[in-house]
Amino acid sequence: MDLSKKEVLSTFEVAKIVGVHHQTVNSWVRKGWLPAARTPGGHRRINREELDKFLRRHQQRSSPQAVSEESTGHILVVEDDEDTRTALVRNLQERFPALEITYAIDGYDAGRKLSRRVPQLVFLDLMMPGLDGFHVLRDIRSDNRLRNCHVVVVTGFLNRENGQEALRIGADLVLTKPVDMEVIGHIVEHLVVQEKSVKTLKIPLESIAPFFES
Repeated sequence: MDLSKKEVLSTFEVAKIVGVHHQTVNSWVRKGWLPAARTPGGHRRINREELDKFLRRHQQRSSPQAVSEESTGHILVVEDDEDTRTALVRNLQERFPALEITYAIDGYDAGRKLSRRVPQLVFLDLMMPGLDGFHVLRDIRSDNRLRNCHVVVVTGFLNRENGQEALRIGADLVLTKPVDMEVIGHIVEHLVVQEKSVKTLKIPLESIAPFFES
């Protein structure tokens, strides 16, 4: 079927056109980025004109191509400070519209989110009320489902013991606050979009917790 001639599309058809998994399209709809109507049976339908507007806004590809489970990615931001969390989530959503960005407001919320969905990358605050980041990190590294999940700790507490403990438990990297959004973008591009190893990730020293500088 020639999708270029269809005026009303399903989420599966939009996914094929854009080159992402259909769950990513559903995420765009839920977030209000891509308007959609509901059929009597509850299925989403997207008008071609609305899709074209979305593609222009986000400069997405508009030629049909194959889609696989690996064509999308999921990032979880765990941060109790609302301003930091909002800034980080918004920046990631704007820079990587094809990725699903979710957030947790504390350690308990993070546990619930991680039980439902396995992210490719977690940005994790250490100092949170209730279950802190150390607890969350231990849970991630003890869960076989999450064995391939990258964890980048972001902390404002520049304490040698805290940083070393985070790395010992299994953090891939420890960054300082305030976060450098360009560095965050580079990390996501390297680990999630390009699916490269953390061993080949190069980060400016000023962004790394200073107790790990050589």
